[in-house]
Amino acid sequence: MLDTVEQYAEVFDVDQALKSVGGDVEFLTEVVGLTRAAWPTLLTDIREGLSRGDLRAVETGARLAKAAARNVSAKRAYESALQLCAMAGKRDLRAARSAIEALEREVEMLRFCLTTLADEACTS
Repeated sequence: MLDTVEQYAEVFDVDQALKSVGGDVEFLTEVVGLTRAAWPTLLTDIREGLSRGDLRAVETGARLAKAAARNVSAKRAYESALQLCAMAGKRDLRAARSAIEALEREVEMLRFCLTTLADEACTS
């Protein structure tokens, strides 16, 4: 499992995530589960805002995505959400559409990483 944790360190910083919850693995597991469950709704809300041209809704969704990423120490997803938030704040619809694609890629990688780590923890 250590090799896998190191492999995904840029996507999900396990050490930082554990530190943020005082080393409580059970609590971190709950936080990760809640965050994983929230991503589909967050991304749908952002996409719907983009389709309506509602950049305020996109900005709100991006802020929530930043918080979700920060809660699980997902640096790259956080940075992508930060970029999306900035583009929505500038009212740049074209750049926001590009930024959501980057965020979706990072979230997919995060979801894969979290699933892989959870599967390995269960079989260890």
